[in-house]
Amino acid sequence: MPEAPNEFAASPNGDKWYLEHNETADQHTVIHRANDASGGTVTRWPISSFLEHFGDHPQGQALRDALHDAGSAEQEVPSEHTPVVQKLVTSFPWSRKTQPVED
Repeated sequence: MPEAPNEFAASPNGDKWYLEHNETADQHTVIHRANDASGGTVTRWPISSFLEHFGDHPQGQALRDALHDAGSAEQEVPSEHTPVVQKLVTSFPWSRKTQPVED
C-alpha cells in the first residue's frame, strides 16, 4: 500500500503542501493543494523545481525541514534560490521551526 503524503506546510488561507514518497522510484514529490476558494487545484512538483520557485518562501524552508527529517538526499538539490549563508527563519503560521538554517 502506498505511503500517505505527509503535510509539511499550511498557509493561513488554507493552501497545503505535502511531501509524497514513491518507494518504487525512491523519489519525493511535492504536492500543493490550493484552498477551496481557489478551486482546490492539486499540483505536483519535482523537489528541484519546487525549490527553484519557492526556495526562499516559508514553504521552501518547511520542505527542507521535512526532507531533513525524512533523511532524504534530495534535500541537497542546488538551485539559484538556495541560501548560501545562514539566516534566521522567521516564524510564520505554516513554518515548522524558528531557528538558524543549517547547510
